[in-house]
Amino acid sequence: MSGTYQLSRTFSLTAQDSGKDGQRIVYEAAPGAQPVISGGKRITGWTPADASGKVYKASVGDLDTRQLYVNGELQTRARGEKNPPGFNKTSTGYTFTDTSLSGYKNPKDLEVVSGWGWKLMRCPVESISGNAMTMRQPCWRNAHLQQGQEIQNPTWLENARELLDSPGEWYLDKAKGEVYYMPKDGQDLSAATVTVPLVQDLVDLNGTTAKPVTDISFEGITFSYSTWLAPSSSEGLIEGQAGFRMVGENNPDFDSTRLHWLKTPGAVNVSHGHDIGFRGNTFTHLGAVGLNLNTGTQGTDITGNVFRQIAATGIQVGGTDIVDHHPDDPRDITKNTTIANNLVTKVADQYNGSVGILVSYTDNTVISHNKVYDLPYSGISVGWGWGLTDKGGDTNYPGNSGVPVWDTDTTSRNSRITDNEIFDFMKSQADGGGIYTLSTNPGGVVSGNYIHGVPSPAYGAIYHDEGSRYWQNTGNALCDVSYQWMLMNHGLDITATGNFTTQPAFTTQANSIGNNVSGNITVGSCDQLPASIVTNAGLQPAYRHLDPGPDVTDRTAPSAPGTPAAVTDFPTVADLTWAASTDAKGVTGYSVYRDGKLVNATGTNSVRIPGLTAGTTYTFRITARDAAGNESRPSREVKVTTPTGGDLALKKPVTYSSYSEENTPEKAVDGDLSTRWAQGLGLPDPSWIQVDLGAQYDVNGAITTFEKSSGYKYRVEVSSDEINWKTLEDHTAADTSAMTNYFHTASPVAGRFVRLTVTGSRGNGGSIFDFQVYGTPRAPSSDRTPPTAPGQPSVTPLLPGLADLDWPAATDDTGVTGYVVYQDGKRIAVTDATTLRVSGLTPETKYSFTVVARDAVLNTSQPSAAAVVTMPADNDLALRKPVTASSYSEDNTPEKAVDGDLSTRWAQGLGLPDPSWIQVDLGRDTEVSSVVTTFEKSSGYQYRLEYSTDGSAWSTFEDHTSANTVSAANYSIADQPVTARYLRLTVTGSSWNGGSIYGLQVYGEF
Repeated sequence: MSGTYQLSRTFSLTAQDSGKDGQRIVYEAAPGAQPVISGGKRITGWTPADASGKVYKASVGDLDTRQLYVNGELQTRARGEKNPPGFNKTSTGYTFTDTSLSGYKNPKDLEVVSGWGWKLMRCPVESISGNAMTMRQPCWRNAHLQQGQEIQNPTWLENARELLDSPGEWYLDKAKGEVYYMPKDGQDLSAATVTVPLVQDLVDLNGTTAKPVTDISFEGITFSYSTWLAPSSSEGLIEGQAGFRMVGENNPDFDSTRLHWLKTPGAVNVSHGHDIGFRGNTFTHLGAVGLNLNTGTQGTDITGNVFRQIAATGIQVGGTDIVDHHPDDPRDITKNTTIANNLVTKVADQYNGSVGILVSYTDNTVISHNKVYDLPYSGISVGWGWGLTDKGGDTNYPGNSGVPVWDTDTTSRNSRITDNEIFDFMKSQADGGGIYTLSTNPGGVVSGNYIHGVPSPAYGAIYHDEGSRYWQNTGNALCDVSYQWMLMNHGLDITATGNFTTQPAFTTQANSIGNNVSGNITVGSCDQLPASIVTNAGLQPAYRHLDPGPDVTDRTAPSAPGTPAAVTDFPTVADLTWAASTDAKGVTGYSVYRDGKLVNATGTNSVRIPGLTAGTTYTFRITARDAAGNESRPSREVKVTTPTGGDLALKKPVTYSSYSEENTPEKAVDGDLSTRWAQGLGLPDPSWIQVDLGAQYDVNGAITTFEKSSGYKYRVEVSSDEINWKTLEDHTAADTSAMTNYFHTASPVAGRFVRLTVTGSRGNGGSIFDFQVYGTPRAPSSDRTPPTAPGQPSVTPLLPGLADLDWPAATDDTGVTGYVVYQDGKRIAVTDATTLRVSGLTPETKYSFTVVARDAVLNTSQPSAAAVVTMPADNDLALRKPVTASSYSEDNTPEKAVDGDLSTRWAQGLGLPDPSWIQVDLGRDTEVSSVVTTFEKSSGYQYRLEYSTDGSAWSTFEDHTSANTVSAANYSIADQPVTARYLRLTVTGSSWNGGSIYGLQVYGEF
């Protein structure tokens, strides 16, 4: 092929045009030729459109297009200013304050373009009357179906002659059959090539399930100048995602549209094609998708092509209909697609919610060594369905959002996204990523990719969204990341290990479970990332001519590092150091190889290597790199044998302050980095977890892996008896800066119990993936004699839910060191006293309490005789009694402090200073022995309780004005009951929160 093939209609191929008898049909460039398949028409005959001479026009007759190119450069459809003021939405469109809009001659040509998150929606105008703009249906109705993501005020207005006011803008007046253009400086329309595309599909390969089109290749051809007129229709372009459109007249709600979104067509389309090849082609100046593979396309090779200046997605593979995700016939599966060594840039330049490469429901798609950049939204997007079409549906969506629930898997599997270079994306949209995934994909791999220049609108360099499952992320290099390197939003059973990033932050949210995010390496700068990943990613050498980039002048590698030396404080960790390399331009980083595999990177000449196996020999080598990515020869090897021994806390009994949902305490010591303990939801810091090692040890180290990559303060303590604690590690002065934190000491602490207390969590709450403890066993004690049993406890109810226990002491030949108290057979406390206050009891409920004694080596006595008590009824004397207050704010009225509902509260007037007070009238003189005050905050109040028989003369019941409260609920118990009709609580200090009380409860003697 040679020259330009000007199309007036689609060039279509069917099964009868296939290669036969083992032969291929190849459409290829003749030697030295650059053939073009074009759907464009050249526009000539330009004349000044008005006296100013700034705008020119040409007669074009009866044509329609959405693009105009001058000398191969896309020009801008006439548009107004960004975010024009004065617009307000109505049920049918907008009102506006710009009176000039009312004079537009062709208001039906006008489009509202509105950006929101990941979408850029387009809706045509139906009419303008006065200051009201009515939008066309069904576009306007569909634009409001997705609650929370409805179309907003205009980001800009487009396609009116009156908006043509800047060089490079154009407008097509279809009524007159004229096109208008304002040339840029230096453009001479008499000599320029002005082209408008007229054909939507340039080339279609149309097979069927029974008769696929097969064995056809396109090589060395340029596909250019296509258009797509659907966004100009009454449907507009109302995106669901990635350029797929909501259409139809009578959609009752958003969910009803989910299985019926229309995909954007391609300039080249393949349906039921087998063994179709695209190699060395150029896709450019296209008005929709570049290359689109539809249902049943199998064995497609897309290698070494250029996709540049395309209105929507560059490469689009697979469909989203039922036939694509749950086909009845395996011949309808889209599978075995290779997308390799392609340049994808400046795509989605008009329909900004589209992406670089999109793969929906497919089997065995390989996306490798592509260079993808300069995009408004995500780079590579794989998967579809938000988990709704997966086996069993998506439990995050009630009723599966109206989508039928299938009992079989979709066709999505074995997608491999490897060794791509992705950068300069998310330039106008939000809520996307360099690599973005959806739904289940068994065998899915994200590996060896170099993603850099990641702006804050990207929710992650790698973003596993809605139902993404079974993905393995490893060996990726992530650089210059503004927000976080990874987001899992309802990600399931995903592994992310051995990745390298300059930004350690990541997030798992929205019921993301079963995931393992561990062993990822944070480096200090982009030029410390492993050169072996960075230089391997993107176009391979044979294809770099497609986008050469700047010349590299430095090709000299650093010298080899010195032989590393190793220290092994833990059985699973090695600390390596080595003599630095040298380089003419400077060494920027080092890579560490374990048994030939890359495992770490650093900017210094030392590194910690975790994840080793006790009693195992490893070989380590080091390489150096410079800023140009040149990598040195490896150092000499060092062999390291890790010590024997193991994690003393593994699968040992655990106690705790609280836990939330399925995140139970034992998951912090189960050896599984995909499970975790988390403190109770909404509870304040501190929280703690405690491990019984089962015997006495000299504890010399701990490894703590938190849920988040930073932001925790904590302390590790050791005890022989659970009463007297010594600090092993104190990390309470500064936040953690890494997910996994190591501590080792040459001065071990003796004990059997190890407690981790999270003192600060930046509002995240204590949350631990793994808590490991290391040490050496102590010699066992010769004392085998347990203490005598304590005497039977006595129980004194103080409140309907509070009681004091006391018991006669036990005896022991070496001395009793503590007591363990049990409530209905469940351990509730350890103390060295013979008394205990028990809270959280239920009124009018029977309880049984027993006590056992322990000595210094934890020999344990027989239990005491049981003390049985039935707690008194909850006769709150203040319940719903008359109440007055110094002030109150909004709905937080005084009576809510005595309504018996701990979800409502009294609060003093907004902005008023301390003190504040609230007073309750008990109705008559009454014996009062105790008061429970429940504040809004968990700490920070100072207060005084007073009582009176006449409301004038007051006596102090409790004075708590010298120190702040340390809990929300505070108990005030008199030594002897007092007689009172009135009770007054004065908040003298509130740490600027203001007086705020959930409950004020008053009780008599029991």
